[in-house]
Amino acid sequence: MARLLEALTLAVLMGLGTTFGGWWAVPAIAAAWQLLRPNHTAWLAALAASAAWGGLLALQPWLPLARLAARLSGVYHLPPGGVLVVALGYAWLLAWSAARLVRPLRAH
Repeated sequence: MARLLEALTLAVLMGLGTTFGGWWAVPAIAAAWQLLRPNHTAWLAALAASAAWGGLLALQPWLPLARLAARLSGVYHLPPGGVLVVALGYAWLLAWSAARLVRPLRAH
């Protein structure tokens, strides 16, 4: 239960960071979280980042988002839902890689 609460808190922080600071807030928050909580895995930060961006996408107006996904699907040769999966995967990779990169800094 504590991990779930921590993941939700981290997701809210990443969502707010993305809203007010841009995409770079995700790796910055993931790295800071990993430095503060070194015993936790990077997967929790990655899950929180995907949940945050999924929540931000869910708050967008659906019709323009669907139109954008349809246009981008032609560029990337993916189904429209695949473009959204790529966006969530990008958030996942940003947070996971940042959390993994700072992990050795805290070990010493």
